[in-house]
Amino acid sequence: MTAPIPTPEEMQERAEIDRSARYPVMFLFTSAATWLLVSSVLGLLSTLKLRFPSLWEACPFMGYGRLYPMFLNALVYGWAIQAGIGVMLWLMARLSRSRIQHPTLIVVAACIWNGGVALGVISVWLGAGRSLPLMDFPGWFWPILALSYSLMVVWVFSMAGKKRSQGFYVSELFLIGAAVWFPWVYLTANLFINKYAAPVMGAGVDAWYVSNLIYFWMAPVGIAVAYFIVPKISARPVYSYPLAQFSFWAMAALAGWTGFSRFMGGPFPAWIPSISGTATILILIAILTTVSNLLRTLKGCTKLWEYSPSLRFTVFGMLMLAIYGFLNAIGSTFEFGKNLQFSHFVAGMDVLALLGFFSMTMFGAFYFIVPRITGTEWVSAKGIRAHFWLSTYAVSTLVLFALLSGFAQGEDLKEWDRAFSVSYVNSTPYTLGRCFAWVVIVYANFVFFRQLAQMFCGRGRKSAGPTLLHVEPGSVDSARAIEGIQ
Repeated sequence: MTAPIPTPEEMQERAEIDRSARYPVMFLFTSAATWLLVSSVLGLLSTLKLRFPSLWEACPFMGYGRLYPMFLNALVYGWAIQAGIGVMLWLMARLSRSRIQHPTLIVVAACIWNGGVALGVISVWLGAGRSLPLMDFPGWFWPILALSYSLMVVWVFSMAGKKRSQGFYVSELFLIGAAVWFPWVYLTANLFINKYAAPVMGAGVDAWYVSNLIYFWMAPVGIAVAYFIVPKISARPVYSYPLAQFSFWAMAALAGWTGFSRFMGGPFPAWIPSISGTATILILIAILTTVSNLLRTLKGCTKLWEYSPSLRFTVFGMLMLAIYGFLNAIGSTFEFGKNLQFSHFVAGMDVLALLGFFSMTMFGAFYFIVPRITGTEWVSAKGIRAHFWLSTYAVSTLVLFALLSGFAQGEDLKEWDRAFSVSYVNSTPYTLGRCFAWVVIVYANFVFFRQLAQMFCGRGRKSAGPTLLHVEPGSVDSARAIEGIQ
């Protein structure tokens, strides 16, 4: 298939859209990258504390019970949410062919969000956390984040409502879903935990919130990116629009039932974890449908991922989503979940979703979007390659060791007469491997942050040629040209 050549009018329109998105999107991107680097350091410190408990034992501020929640909240609310919102705004502007209105208001809302996240993380550091994963911030805190999120995402709906001669693109469908679902999930969880739920049910609601944050927000945003980048770079239409719509509606119908399987055998009616586990298994169908649809779209031009950084990160992120869905389905069965639900396996699954799937997909979006809104190219293809391979190695190692230590813990925990300390000792070698993986992650994210900061400061490469892997800058117009794909 020959890639359509945009007319001068279309190119001018795209340039105007990119100019309108430059300041709000780059502010969100650089803020998110800063939080990513901060959370990476906190992840390393918390893992070191887990492996060497005597470290900083005289300092209560450096306890694992504070470091790990700081890491998780900084990673999700500082990095993931802001990166996702920036991508949502640019994608919706391009797909709806609308300029972003009131960019200054978006920057102000982003400043409020960053200030709120910073205060929340500091509150946890000072001991005001609530020991509820991703709901650790003090109870009075959530309206600040809810308000700032609304002020940023409202423009997604404004652009989506623009009159058009054609229907919605697949990516738009997922973006609108994510924009609607997050406020519902966030408000519901906070109202139940802060106002209505008893402490036991509060733990269940928190597990429901974590699961739905992944399936109702991160997964739709990541899939929207994939359905934009894969056809764009390969110059192929999506293999099957009905399959894409099926995966969207299947996720919409099933995701809200997931989460409670983390507490199978707990103080809940047995049918609640059972239905939750069933929904988690069934949602794997939607995930595999999406990944299969994307791979079929790439059929015949898979070698493009060797040269396109955006495609490389995006495809890897989608494969990690498939692995996450598969392992999550296994962990939701009683046979496996009863031994793994209170082990390192859960932490490994969270890292797989946040760093393996979502972060890698966002990196792919960043490498595609930033040159278009800054008017400059990435400084170093070598740096991009280093970022990819270091991240791939470190995330894979981190997840593998977390899962293996979870299985080791699970074998010990199922023996009723075995002390809990035995499970800790047996999982110690795997924790040492996780420490090394975190060192690599910190360096990889620093490499990414340095290049993004150069782009933000206008110090990117001025060449008109795209930044492609294994190719001299400016020597070809696109990755397709290398492979002779028209």
